[in-house]
This record gives sequence, structure tokens and C-alpha cells, in this order.
Amino acid sequence: MRDRWTAILVVCVIALLAFIAFFFSPLLDGIVMGIVFAYVAKPVKKRMEGKTGKLAAALLATLLIIVPIFILMFYGVFQGINQVIYLFSHQHEVEESLVNALRDAGIDEKYIEEIRAWIPNVISIIQSKVKLSAIDVTIRAIMFFMNFIISAIVCFYVLLDADDFVARAIRIIPEEKREEVARFIAELDETLLALWFGNFAFAVIIGIASIPFFIAFGIPYAPLLSGLMFLAALIPVFAEWMVLAPVALFLALKNLNTAILFTFIGFTFLYFVPEVVLRPHFVGYASRIHPLALLLAFVGGAIAGGAAGFFIAPMLVAIITAVYNYYTR
Repeated sequence: MRDRWTAILVVCVIALLAFIAFFFSPLLDGIVMGIVFAYVAKPVKKRMEGKTGKLAAALLATLLIIVPIFILMFYGVFQGINQVIYLFSHQHEVEESLVNALRDAGIDEKYIEEIRAWIPNVISIIQSKVKLSAIDVTIRAIMFFMNFIISAIVCFYVLLDADDFVARAIRIIPEEKREEVARFIAELDETLLALWFGNFAFAVIIGIASIPFFIAFGIPYAPLLSGLMFLAALIPVFAEWMVLAPVALFLALKNLNTAILFTFIGFTFLYFVPEVVLRPHFVGYASRIHPLALLLAFVGGAIAGGAAGFFIAPMLVAIITAVYNYYTR
């Protein structure tokens, strides 16, 4: 009889967890990003905790991470919308700029006229697509904003209560196993901290490295674009090409050859090499995770699960690495 009630309890707990997972799934991106932000902010919180207290340290560390990201993200979106509106409202000027750039590049007049004839059709197609997807874009924007707010809340409470929660959860373990489990959790925590703080540091390096690149090509708003490059390297909702492609288009309206050179250098040294070579080695060295495993986790996770997959897949690899490191020391 006792075994039957134990089995019923286990089934009920599993069913309850399944319901919780189902209802929380729309907010999965925000929850996972909040955990990642908490690991980024954890060293800051540890430094301030002795001076300000636990609550104030968690709040200040959260704000130090979330507020700059919030400003960069939404100011960048605002500027992007302004530029799109400008393109649609100054269609003739943009068309003439493109035609002049093609002429300067030495393109035959016959092909230029064919391209000129296609421009209105392309713009009308884009406008119709934008109108058709306006509701979908609005819903996605609301969900994205909601997930960002959720990530800030999760970050704060993870910083505030995670250590106490883990300490209490360990008490469930039989006493003779508690010390071993505590050591393993410490190993896992150290690996995750190195993983996500290293990822944050890498994004900062990409942002700083892009400043002289934008200045060399005479791009306006170089500090803003540098901040967006940092954001794109940090959060996979964006990507570096989403910053580089509009800038390349802007340069193409002035000089096609300059735009081609910018595209080649930018996509090679600010996108391909950092993402495929530098990020796995840099973050892998910090977290003691093999670069190949990290590369596959970042790319495969992002393809399979979007923003949440980009963060969850490396966490799973980090758990496997922590188990390996713990039992092979």
C-alpha cells in the first residue's frame, strides 16, 4: 500500500512539473536569459555584497547589467525604424543615390536601367509584406519586451536567492552524499560562471574592436553601432550581420566599391572569425569546455531552439563538462 501511494505521489509531481513547464514555455527565453544575466552579474554582486548587503547588491548588480542592454537594444530598434521610414518616404532620393553608386562603379548603363525599373517593384513588395506581417511583428515585439522584463526579474531573484535555494535543496540528499553533491554543484557553478562571464567579455571585445572599423569607413553613429555589435554578440536574437548589412547598404548608396570592401572585411573579421574561431576558443579556455563542443552547442542550439537554445545547449555541455572534470581530477 505504501509503495502504491509513493508511486502516485511521484506521478503527481511529474504531472505538476509538466504543467508548470507547459505554462512557463512562452517565457522560456526570458527565464534562460535571466539565468545567464545572473551569472554575468554574479562577480559584481559578490564584490558589493559585503558593503551594501545582499538585497541591495543583487538589485544593483542586476541594474548594472540590464539597464545598458535595455538602452542599447531599444535605442537601436528606434533608430532602425527611423531609417526604414526614411527609406520609404524618400524613395526617389534613395533610388538616385543607388543609380549614381552603380555608375561610379562602372556598371553598364543598360543594366542600370534594368535595375532602376525593378526598384519600384521591389519596394512595393517589401511594403506589402510589412503590411501583411504588421500584426505578427507587433505580437513578437510584445513577447520580446515581456521576455526581456522577465529576464531582469529572474536575474534579480537568482542573484538574491539561488545560493539559499541550493543549500536547502542539498538537505534533501542523504547525509553521507551531501558533501559530494555540494562539491559537484560548486564545480558546475564555476563552469557556468566562466562560460557566461567569458561570453559577456567576448561580446565586449567585439563591441570595442568594431569602433575603429566603423570610424575608418566614416560611418555615422559609430558608438551606437559598436554597442549594437556588443549586443548582437551577446544575445542571439540579434546577430552581427544584422548590424553590418544595413551599414553596407548605406555605404552602397554612396560608393559600391567601398561597400564591397566593408562587407568583406566586416563579415570576415567581425562575424565569421569571431563566431567560428575566437568565441569557442576564448569561452572554452575560460570554462574548460572543448572549443568544438562549444561551437556545436552555440550554433546547433541557436538553430534548434532560437534564443533559448543558444543558451540552453551550452549549459548542457557545461553540465557534461562539469561531470567529466569532477570525476577525472
